Amino acid sequence: MVGLQKWITGAILVLGCYYLGTWLSFSTGLPLPGALTGLLILLAVLFIVPKAEPLVARAASPLLSHMSVLFVPAVLGVSAYWKEIAQNGWAIGIAIVFTTCMSLGISAKIAEKLLASRHGHFSQVPANKKVAEQVTEQQDVKKGSENDRGY
Repeated sequence: MVGLQKWITGAILVLGCYYLGTWLSFSTGLPLPGALTGLLILLAVLFIVPKAEPLVARAASPLLSHMSVLFVPAVLGVSAYWKEIAQNGWAIGIAIVFTTCMSLGISAKIAEKLLASRHGHFSQVPANKKVAEQVTEQQDVKKGSENDRGY
């Protein structure tokens, strides 16, 4: 019974964020789709209330396990516009490759910044050979001083 209550709470949270995002996009004229606005609201909720994450995960798991079924309408839409897609194939291909590279690059930079702030330094890999040698020397000196103290 408790599991069902947690699932319902998570589902209400997900659907509430979705409908709030849809309403905000429609009422304010935001240039973002309502579903994306809802996802951003859900992301903010999860950052503000970390205890909501297990509830959302419980509610989203069944949807994620059947994700391929959710793509059927998109595949049917592609087949309906196959002539236009074939005419603009190169432009679509370039756009897909470009946006994929851009999103991967931006995601990598954000992850690098987040990991650096979490660990208190900017990078694990030194920028050049001279810096690498200095870091190695500093580590050797530190290990030597720890050995002298009996660590």
